[in-house]
Amino acid sequence: MELVWRPLTTADIPAVTALCGAAEAVDDTGEVLSEEDFAETFGERNLPHGSLAVLAGDTLAAYGLVNVRPDPQGTHRAALEGVVHPAFRRQGIGRELLSRLVTMTRPLHLERYPTLPLVTSAMVDGSSAGHLALVESLGFTADRRFYEMEVALGESLAQVPIPAGYEIVPFSASRNEETRLVCNAAFAAHWAPISRSPEVWASSFTDSKRFVPDDSFLALERASGAVVSFVLSRHYPAIEEATGVRELWIGDVGTLAEHRGRGVASALLSWTLGQARARGYDRAGLSVDTGNSTPALGVYERAGFSVVRTWIDYGLPIDLA
Repeated sequence: MELVWRPLTTADIPAVTALCGAAEAVDDTGEVLSEEDFAETFGERNLPHGSLAVLAGDTLAAYGLVNVRPDPQGTHRAALEGVVHPAFRRQGIGRELLSRLVTMTRPLHLERYPTLPLVTSAMVDGSSAGHLALVESLGFTADRRFYEMEVALGESLAQVPIPAGYEIVPFSASRNEETRLVCNAAFAAHWAPISRSPEVWASSFTDSKRFVPDDSFLALERASGAVVSFVLSRHYPAIEEATGVRELWIGDVGTLAEHRGRGVASALLSWTLGQARARGYDRAGLSVDTGNSTPALGVYERAGFSVVRTWIDYGLPIDLA
């Protein structure tokens, strides 16, 4: 079988979406994305130099993307994404695809962050034996584990009172910049942090079609009126279309260090879930770093979330000499 390897273009979006749908039917990773979702992703990537389409005749057999992270702090972990169509697996395409993506990452990194060390990373579903074997065979090592968690938004939701001295308000455009700065501060000590610039923040949240400001909330300190905690949410219609389940994705949850341990995050999350139920959501989901230095996992478990799958972030350091 002769394969053609070339960069992706926006014209490939329908084929990429169909490929991922065919893969999800086999892999059951919970990753359901629409053409609109991929259009947003493609707009954030360097397609000419950081993407690959693998064609078998007129059929898209596989695709890959390099995600150059914005504003990394310390080491730059460039994420590699790729999927091989089930009909074309076990033919060495995945191995060749991943190897090529690793090679493509180095010049992209040097152009943006020449003074930072580089690690290429691949997020792998912990139940995918084939994918795990592939990344390990190429020298990647498991650096971090993340739990994907869900909670059904039924009548049994925990109701956590708001601690004295705080109040909860909806996210608003007037507090956008303040929330960005609080988010950067809250995550500064986390593993592989990034400091989101106003442009990156807009791309991730305010300008993203998946961000739902009406389902995002802030906790304020009453004395100062300042934002100290946040829950920023997203909604992916493709999941609802595919499963019939309306899911609120809790994209980011954080609290300033000096306000942790007071129940602020638990109250804010409880409030968010209650509001989501009232607005017709059936389920909420989120991802949590199992090595998080904050007690985030306990907060989520007390809110009723349970683990549905494990993702492993594999890394491969790249020699830049």
